[in-house]
Amino acid sequence: MSVSRFAAILFDLDGTLIDPGKGIANTIQFVLDSLDVTYPFDGSVQWYIGPPLSEIFGRVLPPDSGGELIERAVSLYIERFATHGALESVVYQGITEILAELRISRRLFLVTSKNIAVAEQMLTAHMLRDHFDGIIGTERDSRFANKTDAVHFILKQANLNPATTAIVGARMHDMTAGKSNGIFTVGVTYGYGTRRELIGAGADCICKTPRELLEFFRK
Repeated sequence: MSVSRFAAILFDLDGTLIDPGKGIANTIQFVLDSLDVTYPFDGSVQWYIGPPLSEIFGRVLPPDSGGELIERAVSLYIERFATHGALESVVYQGITEILAELRISRRLFLVTSKNIAVAEQMLTAHMLRDHFDGIIGTERDSRFANKTDAVHFILKQANLNPATTAIVGARMHDMTAGKSNGIFTVGVTYGYGTRRELIGAGADCICKTPRELLEFFRK
């Protein structure tokens, strides 16, 4: 496939456009403290960058925690992140310019496992929202927590042709979602994903820097 044929590009958020590590770690710790949960949470491991919130708290809360406690933790997280965590995140260098250039000739969409309200807050806080035709994220009822379902939905809703659509992401979830929906997959390793993880998930192309990403779509 000639990359010049890409008419639409779906972007992941965490680890692809924005480095949210500090904000996410601080917010998870805030939730654990608020719930008075003792857990040896190590914010340096960064496994929590990318998965849905319900999955994250399913791991960091005690094994016998019920759905009600997980739901409470997710609500606390969303409330806190919107006011603090979003502003602790950082846009990767060059991303703003990349989106501005691609926006001229492509339709851009954000597809994230993050709660949609939080994703909107982050894009707005970093003045990136206007670059996107649409955003889809995890709803309060966990709808679209599975990224494969989210990609399928946006392809149908926006009437996108899979043959001329690509997805850009930093984790295996993004590659799997793209492959399952028959679209081209671009993995990036400047964030939290590794080349091994992305190749293992079937990435069609891997870019090590935002500059490489831009050059790929310029071809």
